[in-house]
Amino acid sequence: MSNLCYPRKTCQGTLQKRIGVTMVHYTLTHASPGRFEFDIASPASAYRDRTGHLSIWGVSKILQDAGTICGLHDFIPLSQNLVRDNIRLFLISEKCVMSPTFHTKFSWAEKLQKYHVTYTVSSVTPATLGNRQVLSDPDTGSWYLKSENKLVAVNWETRRSVKLPKSYYESSSKLVDHEQASMMTRKQDALIPPVTSFRTTTQTRYSDLDFNYHLNAAEYYRFCSDAASEASLSGYYRHFTSDIVKYPLMQTEVTFLGECGPGEKLTVYTWQDENDVTKLYFAIYLKEVRIFQACFIFDRNLSKNRVMASL
Repeated sequence: MSNLCYPRKTCQGTLQKRIGVTMVHYTLTHASPGRFEFDIASPASAYRDRTGHLSIWGVSKILQDAGTICGLHDFIPLSQNLVRDNIRLFLISEKCVMSPTFHTKFSWAEKLQKYHVTYTVSSVTPATLGNRQVLSDPDTGSWYLKSENKLVAVNWETRRSVKLPKSYYESSSKLVDHEQASMMTRKQDALIPPVTSFRTTTQTRYSDLDFNYHLNAAEYYRFCSDAASEASLSGYYRHFTSDIVKYPLMQTEVTFLGECGPGEKLTVYTWQDENDVTKLYFAIYLKEVRIFQACFIFDRNLSKNRVMASL
């Protein structure tokens, strides 16, 4: 889980003055309440996997980076009311769809210089906020990745869900972008591991935590990717016989069901859809409690642009 940053109160005129301003690694091209656009430098090498491609946990990190940029520039007015009421926004669900060119364009070999981010409000309810992100080519406008998430309001001390402050809810409801259809049309079905699932374990670390003092969202993606690599190399999956990171990831849908701290032993289950070999499922348990679940869809074919031929 992770959270949205809390911006300062800023008027519309101040937002407009920031357009065109170049920061260390990004340039704002549009700034208005509920909609931000900016060009940002190519992801750092630390976000790439052992093949030189952008990892799935790296994708999670760059989406978090985009949210942080928007928060710093007052994406949603009255966000100071959340701080006043001791409320934070925790990520509870997320869906990403990758274009056929995403895997190649964001590889080390492609030497992508920058990409464009469009960040908008996708939904608002009395207790939740949804955001939509589109990563695209700054010159052609062709999209690389589309993502949508949902965050729930949580009391920082009790760690229980609460309603958004009335003023925040009313103001943010007016910012919803209704022009784009929602990617998340229904709640993800419960994913319960069958007895034939591949199973592995992992240990959480203090360095896995974010500033909400729980496991950062990117770590759950990392645990799933590692489990899938173990499963594919062991011969568990049908069709996928090489390391799973060699197959382009085309779509992810995840649900965060609980929190986890440091020093915990987690059990990660993975299994394959009975009818569609490209669809892999994951469930992560803390003791007997399922705290995370996911569905990843991969391309059937190995990546053609092998950055590191020895792998």
